[in-house]
Amino acid sequence: MAKYLMLALNGPTSGEGDEERCNRWYEDVHMPDFRKIDAVKSARRYQVVRGNLPGMEAWPYVTAYEIDTDDLVAVSKRLATEVGPAHPTMDRERSAHIWAIQISGDD
Repeated sequence: MAKYLMLALNGPTSGEGDEERCNRWYEDVHMPDFRKIDAVKSARRYQVVRGNLPGMEAWPYVTAYEIDTDDLVAVSKRLATEVGPAHPTMDRERSAHIWAIQISGDD
């Protein structure tokens, strides 16, 4: 079975209390929605404490999702339909993801 890593790069909007609300939603709703999909083997969120991204500001959070599947298209469709919409405190203008890096050397 192929193994993939999806990295979600994001952070909250800048209003008062937005970071707390966004983090609560991410931990209590968003990541559990991902974990309900059987191909998602793990979901871990990290707070960036230091980074070097020339020409841009680093994202405050990175989430790593490990996915095992031989049908990435089907998993992508499930994620699109079964994972709820982003919380209003998620800064969608600065959100990004790196999707479907096939893991090698782990056989």
